[in-house]
Amino acid sequence: MIYWNNNVRFDKIINNYTYGKVEIMLKWKTPDINDGDLIRKIVADSGIIGSDLSFANIYLFRDKYKTKICAFDGFFIRHYSFGENGKYGFPVGNGDIEKAVLAIEQDASERNESLSFVCLTEEQKEILENIRPEMFQFTSDDGTSDYIYSSHELANLSGRAFHKKKNHFHRFTRLCPDAVFKRITDDNIEDAWAVEEIWYKEHTQNGETDYDVERAAIREALDNFSGLKLWGGIIYVDNKPCAMAVASLFNNEASDIHYEKVTNQCADNGGYAAINKFIAEGLEKDGVLWLNREEDMGIEGLRKAKLSYRPKMMFKRYEAIIKG
Repeated sequence: MIYWNNNVRFDKIINNYTYGKVEIMLKWKTPDINDGDLIRKIVADSGIIGSDLSFANIYLFRDKYKTKICAFDGFFIRHYSFGENGKYGFPVGNGDIEKAVLAIEQDASERNESLSFVCLTEEQKEILENIRPEMFQFTSDDGTSDYIYSSHELANLSGRAFHKKKNHFHRFTRLCPDAVFKRITDDNIEDAWAVEEIWYKEHTQNGETDYDVERAAIREALDNFSGLKLWGGIIYVDNKPCAMAVASLFNNEASDIHYEKVTNQCADNGGYAAINKFIAEGLEKDGVLWLNREEDMGIEGLRKAKLSYRPKMMFKRYEAIIKG
C-alpha cells in the first residue's frame, strides 16, 4: 500500500470523480523530505531521467519555484508558481492519463490560470497532442535540454574524442600527486561545504548574490544528505578539500549530477577533469550507466564545456501553452 506522509492513500486521494462531469479536487502540498521514497519510486518506474524529476531538485528548489505536489489516481503531478502564470508538470505514473489531464484542466480553471505544461518529454508531448489535438502550442529551448553522458566514457576517457580531457586529468595527477578522492560521509561532509564556501568567495564580488539560491540549496542538500539519498565525493590536495560533487539516482542505471565545485587553484590544475572522472568512476562501479549533467541554461561557456565531454544524447524538453 502506498501513502503520502499524511497517511492519505495514494489511489484514494480524489473525491467525487465523475468521468465527463468535472467534480475533481487535486490536493496539493509543499514537498517535504518524507515524500522522497514515493516520488523516487514513481520516477524510477517511469524510466524518465530528466533533472526536473530528481526528487532532490524538486525538494531543494521548492521555495524558488513555489512548488506544490499532488498524488492523483496513480500519478504524481507538480505545479510551479513563477512568472505571471502557474505551470504544471505532466503527470508521471500509471493510470488513466486523460483523466489526470482533465483534473489538471479543472485545477487551472479554479486558479484562474491559463493551462500550460513545462518540462515535457518527447513522449509526453505526443501523448498530450493525441488526447488534446490542436489544443496546445509547443515550444522548446535548447538551453533547457539536459546533457546525458556514458559513465563508462567519462570514467575512462578513452579514444581521440577524450584526448584533451585525459590530458587535463594527467595534468592534475602530475601537479597534485598526493591528491585523494573520498566519498562523502557523515565524517567529512563539512569538507564539501568548505569547498563551496571557497568557491562562493572566489566567484562573488561586491555583494553580488547571483549564487545565493544555489548556495542555500547546497547547504540544505548537505544537511539532508542521507534523507535525500545523495551520493558524492571530495578531492583532497595536501589534505585540504579542493573539489566536490553531489549526485542522486533516478534509478539503478542513471544518476543526476547536481553540483560540481572546484576551487580556483585546483581548477587551474585540471581539477574539473579530475572530479568529473572520479565521480564517473564511482558511479560506474555502482552499476550506473548514464549521467545527467543537467542543462546549460543558455550560457555559452557552460554549453561549450558540457559539449566538450561528448554527451551521448540530449534530453529535450517542451513547453505547452493553450493556443490563443
